[in-house]
Amino acid sequence: MTLSDTQPRLDDADRERVWARDNQRHLALAAAAAAARLDARPDEADEPARAAELLAAEVHRTTGLPPALDRLCSLFTLTAFERDLLVAVAAPELGLPTATGPVTFARALAALPDAHWSALLPDAPLRGWRLLDVPAQLPPTEFGGLSQLPLAVDERILHALLGADTTDDRLAGRARLVAPVCRLAPGQGPVVASLAALVRPAPGTEGCLLTGEDRLTRRQAVVDAARRIGLTVLAVDGLDLPDTAPAMDTLARLLAREAGLGLRLLLVEGTAASLPRCVRLLAAGAPLGVSAVLSADEAPPGSELPVLRLPPASAGERRDLFAAALREARLTEDPAELAERHPLTPAGITLAVERTGRLAAAPGHGDAGEAGDTRARATGPEAAGVPAADVAAACRAVAERPLHGLATVRRPAAGLDDLVLPDQANRSLRALLAHVRRRRRVHGEWGYAERGRGLAVTALFAGPSGTGKTTAAEAVAHELGFDVIAADLSQVVSKYIGETEKHLARLFDAAETGSVLLFDEGDALFAKRTQVRDSRDRYANLEVSYLLQRLETFRGIAILTTNAREAIDPAFVRRMRFVVTFPFPDAEQRALLWAGAFPPGVPTEGLDPRRLAQLAVSGGTIAQLALHAAFLAADEGVPVGMRHVLDAARIESDKLERPLAANEIRGWVPS
Repeated sequence: MTLSDTQPRLDDADRERVWARDNQRHLALAAAAAAARLDARPDEADEPARAAELLAAEVHRTTGLPPALDRLCSLFTLTAFERDLLVAVAAPELGLPTATGPVTFARALAALPDAHWSALLPDAPLRGWRLLDVPAQLPPTEFGGLSQLPLAVDERILHALLGADTTDDRLAGRARLVAPVCRLAPGQGPVVASLAALVRPAPGTEGCLLTGEDRLTRRQAVVDAARRIGLTVLAVDGLDLPDTAPAMDTLARLLAREAGLGLRLLLVEGTAASLPRCVRLLAAGAPLGVSAVLSADEAPPGSELPVLRLPPASAGERRDLFAAALREARLTEDPAELAERHPLTPAGITLAVERTGRLAAAPGHGDAGEAGDTRARATGPEAAGVPAADVAAACRAVAERPLHGLATVRRPAAGLDDLVLPDQANRSLRALLAHVRRRRRVHGEWGYAERGRGLAVTALFAGPSGTGKTTAAEAVAHELGFDVIAADLSQVVSKYIGETEKHLARLFDAAETGSVLLFDEGDALFAKRTQVRDSRDRYANLEVSYLLQRLETFRGIAILTTNAREAIDPAFVRRMRFVVTFPFPDAEQRALLWAGAFPPGVPTEGLDPRRLAQLAVSGGTIAQLALHAAFLAADEGVPVGMRHVLDAARIESDKLERPLAANEIRGWVPS
């Protein structure tokens, strides 16, 4: 049995109190020894020096931690001479035994044992890590050279000697301590364990690169890894790193020093533009054994850092994470349904549910009677009355990704019941909705997901212009409560090699989190592959091949519309789960379209949908004619009548250079 086995165990509060008391005593003894040596009283230095050594061993034994001075000397590999000099300079600021007169390098070199001139070098620990400050400018008549200048201790080092848990003021706005963000999925645990092993503080460490999932989920993985090895996380945004080399070097040393002093793991969150600067930053902490993690969406080119990839949460894990978050927020939505419709990351799940929970707790929310979600309120007094649409909207908001002009995102207002379609198209669209709504049962519970690829719900809408293809795609999204991401093909297709594929990848990734991806008039992308005659043909065919592969791995909903089905590559048609034909509307369908062409607020008089249906035009043209007629009537200050529709039809006929047949407008107005 050792002495430590007989010591009473201390709780955390007692351990901190005992350590703070004995750390102060240790500093006083070390300062007394250094002051005696500087004042040429070496005999008086031996006793406090020996007492400091004994006390240091006792402090470590009782609290499990070394005194702050010993830890600081170990971190920066200070020699005995540098240690005495540091504590002698700090003593006046800490109210400890102090040498007479100012402390300078010259005085220390003459009086302290084991003195060496290399301690004055700019890259030596005292100056390189800014433990001591040397005045930048002083009158040359008052002081001699560098060795004659009075020294001061850096403020952050004073705090470290006292054991204060603080952060260097010079890092304000550049770095911040990170709090936990979310729960991680169990399947992500092995990567966290590997990360903890890689970043354990050790001499010469160079850090590692973490990719996968999103930025906040990666941040939580770093927090969990740091906790395993007794560290907290100090994060810096790559966009905040300076451009100039001197400023970058200064910041890098301050960050590395702060991480070492505060027992922190340095997390650098990089973007594509900042990755080169981020990599430079990682090496700064290697001399101190400070570990760093670069978090990025992809590895920087030429990087030799070890790479770990955080795997995405599985459908079952997302369901469990949603369930836990909903339970904490006292919300009553179906976690399995949310996990299926909104494949968010663990951080995204937490943020979405927290956002909805704050909405539920807002004063007055849910007091609007029938506007609230009575189903949720009926489940008990603790259940938040939050409409399901609010939960879905929060999930979509969290999942939004910047598309930088590649697409427009819109919320559709019309549903399938608002459309006039033939029975065949209606059946296909209803079946498409069933494929989306019942994916969890068929793929998950019934086991179809285990059979491999083809989890996307894809559809080709083909038919003449104006027959409702785009409107039907928006109606599908409305029925599902999804947004529409409408690709802007003029921005997606690029003349630069590989750029089109990158743009498409961003669109597909964005649409996997609860949106309908719409390629309206997408013939340019999905056209038949051609015989390769030049490099342009080769790369165009590569784009088609990429699209075919991406559709195999896509887990969302994609709809392609075209006026010419025969122009679409057969390989795409084969991969489409639905091919819906939108024929030109017959007279009965046109009558229905005319009946709903004017909003309820439009004053009308004498409109006859049956007679209007004589005009052989598509649904899109009917909407245009109704709008023209409304403006004409509004200009006259009268209700919309058959005369206004006739004038609108003539305007449209002139535009299309298509004369109106007599039988199309017979009976519209009195002869």
